[in-house]
Amino acid sequence: MTLWPGPLVEPTATLGADELERYARTISLDGVGVDGQRRLKSARVCVVGAGGLGGPVLQYLAGAGVGHITVVDDDVVEVRNLQRQTLFGHQSVGHGKAEAAAVRLRDLNELITIKAVSQRVTAESAAGIFAGHDLVVDAVDNLPTRLVTADACQMLDMPFVWGAVQAVNGAVSVFWERLGLGLRDLFPRPPAEMPKLDDVGVLGPMTGWVGSVMATECLKVITGLGEPLAGRVMYIDTLGARVLELPLKGRVRE
Repeated sequence: MTLWPGPLVEPTATLGADELERYARTISLDGVGVDGQRRLKSARVCVVGAGGLGGPVLQYLAGAGVGHITVVDDDVVEVRNLQRQTLFGHQSVGHGKAEAAAVRLRDLNELITIKAVSQRVTAESAAGIFAGHDLVVDAVDNLPTRLVTADACQMLDMPFVWGAVQAVNGAVSVFWERLGLGLRDLFPRPPAEMPKLDDVGVLGPMTGWVGSVMATECLKVITGLGEPLAGRVMYIDTLGARVLELPLKGRVRE
């Protein structure tokens, strides 16, 4: 498998004194520095899903200083979401998730740009929503939307970070068709139907754990820090307190 080619985003942005102070703890990291923070500020990331996984992803990307974040979600905040979707509070109930998330993120970091898209990602809309971004994050809870997202990223030659949870387990990986890796390598024969959260439940803190790993992978991909989870799936067994690494081999391309 081809090794990850290096930082995804060029450090075109400049940093002001307020940004140098705000992001000092990230800038101090070996392998990041000022140029790495400039890459984060230059980055444009689209996060599909603002729920249990998308919430921690969005908060940590905003906190890290990713310069432009697009939040895509056509759902509305419900009381039953609050058990795990800590981006929202009671004041958010009944409001669109994308707009409610944008309000919270702008309060978290006023130095970045947040765009809310209250629209479902479909085969017809995906390419238009993702165009102009450097990286996509798949933080949704249904396989059809995941596959649409993956197909659009393949067409646009765009890497994406994927995460999923079910009941008490979670998984994270990074895909890029340029490296011969796509979500359909993980699901070569997608099941007709996946278990629903209403039926199997979900352990709230686990979504924070998985979402934090996803956000970390985003920062690694953007800055070139460390080794992204490309060609590997991190599987999190929450009840057993174990993290497993599963190798993923790409299909033979035509």
